[in-house]
This record gives sequence, structure tokens and C-alpha cells, in this order.
Amino acid sequence: MNPTILRQIRARWRTAAAVLAAGTAPAILSAVHTPSAVAVPAAPLVAVQAPAAPPVRTITLRPKAPALARAPLDRAVDAVRAEVRRGAFPGAALAAGRGATTSLIQGVGTTTWKGGTVDPERTVYDLASLTKVVATTTAAMLLYEDGRLDLEAPVSRYLPAFSGGAKDRVTIRDLLSHTSGLPAGAGVRGRTVDEKLASLIRTPLRRAPESAVEYSDVGFVTLFAALEQAAGEPVPRMLERRVYGPLGMASTRYAPGTDCERCAPSWLTDDGTPVRGKVHDPTARALGGVAGNAGLFSTVADLSRFAAMLAGGGELEGVRVLKPETIDTFARRQAGAGTRALGWETPNADGTGAAGTSMSPRAFGHTGFTGTSLWVDPEHGTWAVLLANRTYDAHASNRIQKLRRTVHAYVTESAEEAPVSALAE
Repeated sequence: MNPTILRQIRARWRTAAAVLAAGTAPAILSAVHTPSAVAVPAAPLVAVQAPAAPPVRTITLRPKAPALARAPLDRAVDAVRAEVRRGAFPGAALAAGRGATTSLIQGVGTTTWKGGTVDPERTVYDLASLTKVVATTTAAMLLYEDGRLDLEAPVSRYLPAFSGGAKDRVTIRDLLSHTSGLPAGAGVRGRTVDEKLASLIRTPLRRAPESAVEYSDVGFVTLFAALEQAAGEPVPRMLERRVYGPLGMASTRYAPGTDCERCAPSWLTDDGTPVRGKVHDPTARALGGVAGNAGLFSTVADLSRFAAMLAGGGELEGVRVLKPETIDTFARRQAGAGTRALGWETPNADGTGAAGTSMSPRAFGHTGFTGTSLWVDPEHGTWAVLLANRTYDAHASNRIQKLRRTVHAYVTESAEEAPVSALAE
């Protein structure tokens, strides 16, 4: 463990809390517009005035989660390093902790086979479907708290273009739990981003709402558009103002661009040129890189702060982002939705998913196709983030799910071996 990096992260948390308390607005990294093809009246039917910034609760002394035991975490790093040596991906970044205490943050390997060393503070990864929770679901959680999003309301209340026939029965909850009846994907039609988004929103249902679970990118593209109408502003702007800025997540943004030297490439062109800063997912790419299913980029240092906030019941270093009860509501497995919660995934009983068998049934998280994952286990208070560019070499064998389970097992083991109590400085 590099103690200098840990001190830098904790200092950034304290600085972020001070900035928020002073009322200083963070810079907006990116923004999107709502296409005219799917526009709805400016005033949402359930709108209430959103606060300019989330409330802050300053704490001078509080219980501090004990650090995780070191030896199992070393073995987790060794497991990642073994995959790099095997040629599964050029490099990765790993972070783990309990509550607000970060016990591991480390880069392994390089950004390309001949690239620079992975820096956990600076190397930016394409999060792929982690976007669904770090961006889209988080936006839904904020709007739910504000009273501007009704989980039981039909999607058409916020997005009239999504209506007609059985679509009128699809609710916001259905989109979040992947039980809307929409297919996993759909062809994107149109020349402009507006036209392409409108074509996705017009995608017919494959089956009746709530009749089956089908993981749907189309559903989260639709949800993102509905959330923008409920928010009255671009989702990326709201997240920067209320989540990323207050938490000091300075490297988290959509569409960093192909000139992003800090970005680990997600794939190679036909002539072998690495592609940096451009989303790997074709649907999000067709929408200009800003979408509800994919498109967000970040570092493991940034996501360690996000995960620690969730593990802390929605608060980190005195900055309140979400209420504990909101996290509980969204992380709870939904009836008739298999292992799906609201936006989040929960552990498979047979241990075949990313969580494995070591995490408790209360754990929640998500994965991304490019080789990313973020999981939180409220029972142990632990969290783990793994970022890799698994898709860089399309011919490499894929064992990322097994690696995730291995990492999570070691994080749980380290929690069981650690001291049970400590006090904050």
C-alpha cells in the first residue's frame, strides 16, 4: 500500500467537503441536451424545487471503520497481476476498503502492452455498464429523494414518446429492474443524435411488462431520457453538481475524447491503433458518447470515493449525497426480477455471478463489459472496485468474472481478519 496515495485521497475528501460547505459550485465537466424528438413540457408533473446543493452534515468525531487486513488484499492484487501476466488485459486498477477507510488502492500493469504504468489516481477507464449505476441509477435515486420521480409512475408521464399499447403500463420501476419487456438491444436509426435516440425510444416491447427479466440497454437509454425530463436539466450536469463535485471525483465524466492521454484504450482499430477516450459500447457511441447504458469514464480513485459513500449510508467525510433509506430501497432485490434490484445487481445464490459466494445476500453492485466492477457489502461494510481494459485485446480469453469473484473473496476474508473497532482521528 502506498500511504502517500491514501493521504492524498483523504485530503481530497476533506477539501471536497469544505468546498461544498462553503457553497462553491464545482465546474461542469459535460452536459447533454434532450432531443426535440422526445421533448415533453418543461414542468414535470411531479416536479418540486430541487435544492441547489445537497445538505451537508459536519461531523467532528465519529466511529471509523477499521482497515482491512493486509495479507488477503495482497493476494487479491496477486490475482490481478496473474491475469496481466497471462495476457488477459494490459493492466488494471484495484481499490478496496471498509466504510470511509480505503485499505487498498493500486495499479497493476500498463495501459497498453507497451504503454505507461497504470496510476490509480490518474488512469481513466471506460466504465461501460457501470454507467448504469454510477450515473443513471444514482440520478434516479436523487430524483426519488427530491419527490420528482415516482417509481410506480408510467414512463410516459415523463417521456410521452414512450407510449402506446403495452408501453403505457411500463413503469420507472420496470426500467430499473429490467422487467419492462424491452429487448436487450436494438438497431439505431437516424442521422443525428436526436433521431437515433428517438428511434431507440420507439423500440417495440418484446414481451408484456413484468412478465420476465431481460437485461436491457434500451431500457436504460429510455430511463436516462425520462430522468432528464424529471430533472429539468441534463443528467451529467446534475450528477456533477450533486455527486461527483462534492465527492471530489474530478476525473469522472462522459466523453473525455480521443485526445485523452490518461485514458486506457478500450479497443484497437482494424489497423491496430489503440482507441482512447471513446466509449466502447456501440449504442452509447451512436448517441454521441452520452447515454444511460454506457459512456461514463473514471479512475479507481474516484470510484473508491463513490463506493465508500454508498458503504457509509450515503455520506462520506461529512458530505451527505444520499439518504440511507434511499440506498436500501434501490439495493433491495425486486419481486419477480430475479437477482435484480433497482438498477443494481445482487448476488446469485449459486455463486456464479460477480459477487461469488463470499459476499452477504445484502451485497449490491454492477459490472461493465470492458472489465469493470463495483460492489458493496453492507453486512461487512466493505466495498471493492476493479477497473480493467479487458476488451483491448479481442482475442484474449475472458476470465474477468472469475477474477471478480476471487477479488471479492479476498476482500471479505480481509474484513473477517481485521480488528473490529477503531476511532477516527
